[in-house]
This record gives sequence, structure tokens and C-alpha cells, in this order.
Amino acid sequence: MADLSAGPATTFARAATQWTPLDWWKLEARALHGVPELRRSLAAFAPAAAWKDLAKNVAPAWGCLLTLSHIASFTLPAVALLFLLSWAFGRNDVAPVGVAGLLAGIAALIAGIGIVTELRESLGTDPKIHRMLGSLHLVPSAIGSLVAIAAIAQGAADGVWGVVGLLADVIVGILHFVLFRGPAHTGSDRWQRSFGNLEAALERMPPDERMRIYSDIQTALAELRDRGLISSEDYTRARELRIGILGMTMAPREDLTPR
Repeated sequence: MADLSAGPATTFARAATQWTPLDWWKLEARALHGVPELRRSLAAFAPAAAWKDLAKNVAPAWGCLLTLSHIASFTLPAVALLFLLSWAFGRNDVAPVGVAGLLAGIAALIAGIGIVTELRESLGTDPKIHRMLGSLHLVPSAIGSLVAIAAIAQGAADGVWGVVGLLADVIVGILHFVLFRGPAHTGSDRWQRSFGNLEAALERMPPDERMRIYSDIQTALAELRDRGLISSEDYTRARELRIGILGMTMAPREDLTPR
């Protein structure tokens, strides 16, 4: 008969039939099921394959709206470029620089809010996603800016102020590449900030919650050792670790190694 009092980490350990490095992260994610803030902080150190487990129920209530705004932000620059290309290919006598710039400016504003949100409350989004988003802003708005400048130089632009919005979106696209270069290395400023967020989340955890999670992890580790899924050495090493560093110690990311 199943032990209904078993914690989520213990339940995960009892259901395991084999053990891989990724399972250390999954075990920790299960143990921290009731602490989404801590799981979100851990995502900065976890391999991409573990993000699904760490990200369950951690998105803010307005996350859906933020996703929709991102979709709008990377489609608007393309629409703006289409408006300008209508002049470049001779379909219109005047380039609608103002309209295009307004659309690109709105896209830049939405994307800028998204960047600030990600930096403040990171969900561990893959840097490749950010670079893709950056391209969707940078490429069409850079081309649009060149077309707009050409139209202005020829005196065929309507709303010359629109070039400001296009250039703003170019800057936002560049920021995606600059700010989300990839995972930081141990000791770097970005790594230290991420670890600081993790420490702060741990400090805010109530003592009784911390004790419950610690006990769950210890029971899970004993279960894995007794069933021969982990070695005695791994058991001894893992049981001495405090909450929050099990995964990064037992299965560190290869691109997060100390220099």
C-alpha cells in the first residue's frame, strides 16, 4: 500500500527504475514543488532538460498576457517593414515612415518591458530564444530604417519622425543579443546575481517548510541508496548538501564550470 504521507521527492525516488544526472534536478524540483520562487531561481543553473520540471506553476498570473504581447512585439516590425517595402518596390509614391515607425516603436516598448521583466524575474528562458526574438526585431527594423532613411533623403517620406521608432526597435533587438549572451560562468557578475536570487529565496522560506523539504530529500536519498540506484559515495555526498544546491552539485551544467 502506498505511503500517502511520503513527500513528492520520496515518491519520485520510489518510482524511479534507473538514475541519470538529470534525475538529480528532477528530484530537487519535486522536493521544491510548493516553493515556486525557489524553483524559478534554480532555473538559472539547471540544464534545459530540467526547466520543464522547475517551471511548473511558476509563471506569474499575467504570464499569458506577457506571451501575447511578445507575439505582437515580433510581428509588428515585420508589418512595419511591409509598409515601407510597398514604397521601395514602387507600389506607393510616398513611404509611410510615420506608420511604420509607430508600429516598430510599439514593438520596441513591449519588448523592452519583456526584457526588464526577464531580468528581474527570470524564468530561465533559453538564451537562444532571446536571440531569436532579437533577430525578429533587429532584422526587419534595420532594413526598415535603411528604407526610411532613403525615403527621407529623396523627400518621399510621410512622417519622418517614424524613423525614431524604427531605430528604437533596432536597439531593442541588439539588447536581446547583449543581455542574453548565454549562461554565465561561476564567479562572474551574472552568476553571482543569480546565486544571490537563490539565496534570497531560501532566506524567505519558513523554517517548517525548510525542514519538511530537507526531510523529504533525505528520505528520497535513502530510498535511492537502498534500491541501489545511487552509490554509497553519492548518497553520502548528496545528503550533506543544503537545500537548493543538490542539482548543481551532483549534476552541474557543463557550461557552468568554474574558471
